[in-house]
Amino acid sequence: MLSTLFRSKWQLLYAFILLLDVIFTGLDMHSARYVTKPLLTILLIIFVLSNAGNMKSSYLRFLLLALIFSFGGDVLLMFDSHFLTGLGSFLLAHVFYILFFLKIRYSNPPVPMCKYPVIFLHAAFLIGFILLLLPHLGALKIPVIIYALALSITVQSSIHAFNLKWQPAGWFCIIGAVLFLISDSLIALGKFYQPLPANGVLVMITYGLAQWGITAGAVSYFNPLSR
Repeated sequence: MLSTLFRSKWQLLYAFILLLDVIFTGLDMHSARYVTKPLLTILLIIFVLSNAGNMKSSYLRFLLLALIFSFGGDVLLMFDSHFLTGLGSFLLAHVFYILFFLKIRYSNPPVPMCKYPVIFLHAAFLIGFILLLLPHLGALKIPVIIYALALSITVQSSIHAFNLKWQPAGWFCIIGAVLFLISDSLIALGKFYQPLPANGVLVMITYGLAQWGITAGAVSYFNPLSR
């Protein structure tokens, strides 16, 4: 299944729209992004629905809800006045991603072992990053901290969902979740601290690949022998 993911018409269209959105971001063509940015998640939803295959409805429901709330977050965050509601929509997306990965973990014997060094390193990064941003968050301290915790749990739940030795599709989900963390960290740096050069472009590249990685990995995990 992994080899066929790159040949899917939906995946190729997704790559094209992501490239357009990155170009529009770099050129500050914000009005054009009202089309390209939401279209990315719509394409992923179509891809999941058309390739769900052996994915049971309970898993499919969590994955689709994560993508639907991601779509809501994509739309809302295009407007500065809707930052909190957009953050809330993405928070719900992460809740459903977490439920999706936990369901895989506990129906995936043997249950993957806890990777404590990874947990501790991630916790150290999270604490350090929050401490860096804390003086600049103002009234958004609590919402941002809650969101950061949810995002971190998404990453950890993906890392602990798969027996990677014989379930390589899990790597797509893990890399996707880590890229999601990087993307949102770049957003936070840009909004509350100091943006990197070409910050918006980096955000969209990492975010676009993150969502693709999670959905592609999920589809491949449930359909490992599909052709």
